[in-house]
Amino acid sequence: MAKYALKLKQASAVLQIHPKDLQNLVQFGVVKPRRSDGTYLFDADALLVAKIASNLKDYLGTRMSILSKLMQAFHTAEETLKSENPKYVVFNFRLSKNDSPLKLSVPFRSFGEQIEARLSHANLYRDLPRGRKRRGWKKEFLQSLADTAEDMGEVSEEEILSTIRDYRRERRSSEITVAAEH
Repeated sequence: MAKYALKLKQASAVLQIHPKDLQNLVQFGVVKPRRSDGTYLFDADALLVAKIASNLKDYLGTRMSILSKLMQAFHTAEETLKSENPKYVVFNFRLSKNDSPLKLSVPFRSFGEQIEARLSHANLYRDLPRGRKRRGWKKEFLQSLADTAEDMGEVSEEEILSTIRDYRRERRSSEITVAAEH
């Protein structure tokens, strides 16, 4: 991966996660980006850790304490993994001594490729200074809303709500498959 340093909002655009979720991962110590002048800067390693952690959290509902331990173990083995560039990274762990061991595979190479492919999206999220907006921002905003409304045409409120419900229903449904590995 190329050398770069992305701010939180840019990193969240590249990773396709909400900025607040990425901020939570940083605050709980799951992801440890470099810090400069009070700003977190995400490099390739931090983006990869954030991508893996975010997926584990979203798909498995992993608690932050367990997620932090998994990412700490991943970070210690990261240099070896980068040189090997495996297709999958496998986490073997037990939640307690009495539990049976769990094996969790994560698509390491695929995540790296996804991050590389989406790096161009970081430029779309420029870092505007806080405080006063630039001149004419309200007029531009209202014009873009008017253009969007024109493109939408005549859409009833019921159609909008129905579309939102359908979208949410699709996101909740999941596919689970089980396969034997030899």
